Amino acid sequence: MNRRVYIVHGFEGNPHGNWFDWLCAQVKSTGAQAISLAMPNPDKPSTTAWQFTLDQHIGKPDAHTFLVGHSLGCITLLHFLSRQQPQKIGGLLLAAGFADTLPPLPVLDAYIKAASPDFDILRKIDMPKHCLVSDNDTHVPPELTLDMAAKLKSPVTHIPEGGHLMASDGFTQLPQAWEALKPMLTE
Repeated sequence: MNRRVYIVHGFEGNPHGNWFDWLCAQVKSTGAQAISLAMPNPDKPSTTAWQFTLDQHIGKPDAHTFLVGHSLGCITLLHFLSRQQPQKIGGLLLAAGFADTLPPLPVLDAYIKAASPDFDILRKIDMPKHCLVSDNDTHVPPELTLDMAAKLKSPVTHIPEGGHLMASDGFTQLPQAWEALKPMLTE
């Protein structure tokens, strides 16, 4: 069965921004498929439209499905998994994620409330997981990322002075993401 890695960007993002193309290249070097999804209307995201996009592209996730999210892509994937309730997936990697409203971005409150993940369901899914957090993220307060990771019972990698882990913060590559994802892919 072919391993498939899906990357979901965040608010105002695109599938080729930040470190996504670089991570796709790393994934492809293992023989796995890497698909960085273009989420509809990233400047005005709709929970329904984004979930539909995941349903269309990913379908029912399984042991050969690996999910990577950045920022708004994280809560989007958590909501997707809460809805789909797979028994097992290959792995989950969340960078600069959150599961609660963001004080710096009230424009996303409605999306976040509609995409609220069910952590009881998520903890029952058999999946290796890992979260990445920057200590000086101005978009997503680090404590929100740490709270999400704690609710998932996920290991965390701290990235000093990483900002929001975007290209504008100096991240066109994110070695910590590959360090977390590679062992999941090669198990």
